[in-house]
Amino acid sequence: MKVTIPGITDRELAELLKSSGMTDDEIKSFIIRCENSNCCAEKVRILRKTRKALLDSIHKKQAVLDKLDNLIWCMEHERSSV
Repeated sequence: MKVTIPGITDRELAELLKSSGMTDDEIKSFIIRCENSNCCAEKVRILRKTRKALLDSIHKKQAVLDKLDNLIWCMEHERSSV
């Protein structure tokens, strides 16, 4: 299978899609769907959907990190005021 995207090999594309959270089946579907056709709009739609899911995941993890930071700050300041 060959998907032509300037500046990126098929292997790099598959690794990027995998690290962005796409399953192996989703990656195969993406490659097959776009392999022999000029379906730029479909590729972009799929990539934007994947990007949104990844960004949502980052925001959830950031919220947890913020809560941990707050807990640490509270514990440190509780100790120093005693």
